[in-house]
Amino acid sequence: MSSLSLEKTKPSTDLVESFKANGFIKVKQALTQETAQLIYQQIAEQPLWNLVFDANGKHQDLNSQEVAKWSEQQKDDLQRIIYQQAQSGFQYHYETIPLYDIYQNNLMPGHFFNQIIEFINQESSLDFFRELLSAPDIAFADGQITRFSAGHFLNVHNDDVENKNRIAAYVINLTPEWQANWGGALHLLDDNGAIKQSFLPTFNEINIFKIPVDHYVGYVSPFATKPRLSITGWLRRQ
Repeated sequence: MSSLSLEKTKPSTDLVESFKANGFIKVKQALTQETAQLIYQQIAEQPLWNLVFDANGKHQDLNSQEVAKWSEQQKDDLQRIIYQQAQSGFQYHYETIPLYDIYQNNLMPGHFFNQIIEFINQESSLDFFRELLSAPDIAFADGQITRFSAGHFLNVHNDDVENKNRIAAYVINLTPEWQANWGGALHLLDDNGAIKQSFLPTFNEINIFKIPVDHYVGYVSPFATKPRLSITGWLRRQ
């Protein structure tokens, strides 16, 4: 069993009622400080990341370390391809570590990343989410680590994927330093396409919202000097 833990074992009545009313919630100081710091340190020191984007409906993974060795022309060409699709359709561009796939497929035996998925899926964590969302049918959570640096973004989408049985999306914020004018906020949209709620990158806060809802992660400014770090995923039925 993981030694990682939430700060509280039960959500407050105010949090439960707020989620019922709005369909989204911020849980501040959600993890114990020791848990938040340990996870952050492990993520911040991780050298291997996948650079991901969409190519005409197909998910693409590139080794970030290899891309860093490309010529400036090759990097510019990739950026142009990504931006062209983003102009008129769904697109994303950021770095990720696929926690759930690593755990499910035993890709990194004994690695700390496995403890993160075990922590999110231990009964005490799932019970917290079940009570907070009034969703007793939550069976498990998947997850990935994401890193948004300058030039990264995630276009509007609603997370409603057939046969995934997603109840809600969650974001465990692990960004100790961020400025609002760097961009990179998570924005939820209303039925008219206007922003109804924004979540700025922060540290040790879980943002949760019901699915489906249109949302996006804003473009990270070229002058951002720190990355936006988080663990993101979905609370799912069987």
